[in-house]
Amino acid sequence: MIRSHWLCGLFLFAISCLPALGVEKESPAGLRSGVLMGMKIDTIAQDGDKARVVTTGAEFILERTGRIRCFQRIPQRREVAQIEIPPGTPPLRLEKQNDFACIFSTKGISLTFQGDSLVIIRAAEEDVKLGVKGLFQAAYQAEKQGKWLFIDGQGGFGIYPTGEKKTNHPDVHQDAWGIAYTMRKGEEIWLSVFPPRPYNWKRAYEDLMAHEGSEGPFTYPSTALIQSAARYCQVMVVHSWVWPGGDRAPWQIPAFVPKDRKQFDRVRDDLHRAGMKMVPYFSPYYYTGKDFFAEVRRALEEYKVDGLYFDGVTMDFRTSYEIVRKTRQMLGDDRILFRHCTSDPLASARIYCPFIDTYCDYIYRGESGRAKLELDDFLRWTLSGYNISNAVGYWVYTGSTGKPGYVLQAPTREHIDAALRHEVRLPRTEIGYEYHLAWKPHDGHLEFFDKYYYGELARVRKSPKK
Repeated sequence: MIRSHWLCGLFLFAISCLPALGVEKESPAGLRSGVLMGMKIDTIAQDGDKARVVTTGAEFILERTGRIRCFQRIPQRREVAQIEIPPGTPPLRLEKQNDFACIFSTKGISLTFQGDSLVIIRAAEEDVKLGVKGLFQAAYQAEKQGKWLFIDGQGGFGIYPTGEKKTNHPDVHQDAWGIAYTMRKGEEIWLSVFPPRPYNWKRAYEDLMAHEGSEGPFTYPSTALIQSAARYCQVMVVHSWVWPGGDRAPWQIPAFVPKDRKQFDRVRDDLHRAGMKMVPYFSPYYYTGKDFFAEVRRALEEYKVDGLYFDGVTMDFRTSYEIVRKTRQMLGDDRILFRHCTSDPLASARIYCPFIDTYCDYIYRGESGRAKLELDDFLRWTLSGYNISNAVGYWVYTGSTGKPGYVLQAPTREHIDAALRHEVRLPRTEIGYEYHLAWKPHDGHLEFFDKYYYGELARVRKSPKK
C-alpha cells in the first residue's frame, strides 16, 4: 500500500482468511497446467534412469546418481546449481505430465518441474537430506529462515523451503559452494531458476506508467490530468480511493464496487480515448469479502478495465503464488498485472520470489526504505526485475529517497540516472498517490521530470541491453 503503515499491516495477515480469496491449496499429487506468458515445458526426454526437462527459461538434467543439474537458458545457457538427492533413491519415474508441468517420483521423494522454471521437491514418505550446490559467484545474496536468493547480472536461483530452516552461510565468492537441508516428511523445497521468461522490452520502454488518485476532489483523475499524462504514459494506475473502504484506515475493502460508477466509467473512457489503459487498485491483502476472484471477474467483464494493481497479496509464498498465477490466468497475457511487493511474501525487503514476480508485468518496491543497502545494490538487486524475474521494476520513490521515513519529494536527477542505469522505472504523478499536489512544494519539478526522465529514457532506448 502506498501508505506509511503498509509494511506493519502486512505482518498481521491471517492465513485463515484465505478461503475468502477463493484459493485452495493444491493437493501434493496435483499438477498445475496452462501456459501463461509463454512459460511452458518444451521437452521431456527419458533414457532409462536418466531424464532431461527443458522449460522456457531453464533446463534440468536428472542423472542416475541422484544429481539434478540446473541450467538457466535466458539470456544464455549456463549451469547455475546442482541438487543432490540421497544416494540410493533413484531410479526416477515419470508419473504425470502436461504442457506446463511434470512429476518424477522415486523412493520417498517427488520432483515437480514447471514451465516457470520451478522445481518443487517434496519429502513424500520420510525425512530427506539433500544438498544444493551453487556454481557461480553471486553478486547479491539474501537469506531468511533458510530461504536463499543468489543473483548476478545474468540471472541466478533461489531456494524456498516451506518450513523454517537453519542453514550454513555459503561463501559465494568461490566457484562452487553449497547448502545442506533436512526436509521433514510432508515438507517441500521450491528451487527457482531465473529468469523464467524473456524481458518484455515493450512494457519497459513503451507502456510507461502514471499513478494517480487521492482523496477529496482528486479521487477520480480529471480529463485534463489524463490528457496531460497521455503525453508520456500509456498506462494509468488509479489508487484505492475509488472503492468504499479504500479511502480510510484500516483500508479494508468488502467489495470492489466503485463509490461513483459514473465517474469510474468516465475515467476509463477518458483513458481509452487518450490511448491509455486503466489499471485500478485491487488488493487481495485488503479485501474482506467472500470471493476475490468473483471480484476480478466482475472488474474485467463489467467494468472493462485493462488490468489490476495488487497492493500486497499474502505473507505465505505458496498462497501468494497461487493467487498471482490464477489472476494471470484470468487476465490473459495481454492485460496488465502490477504488484506492489515491498515486503511480501517473505516479510523482507531483501529476499523475494522471482517465480511470483514473473507473472506480473510490473513490480513495485521501495516503500519501506532501502533495506540498509547502498543505492546501486538496492536498485539493481531488489527493484529491477531485469534478468531476474524479467518483470519491469518500478520504484516507490517517496519511501526510499535516502532520507528517514516517508518523504514528500520528487525524483532528483541523480536518482533518475541511477534508476535508468539499473533498468528501473519511475511512475509519473501530477497529484500524488495520496497527497494533495504531491510535487507542489517543488514547483517546476514536474516539468523537469517530464523533460529529463522521459528524455533520458528515450536516449537509453536507442541502445537497450537486448
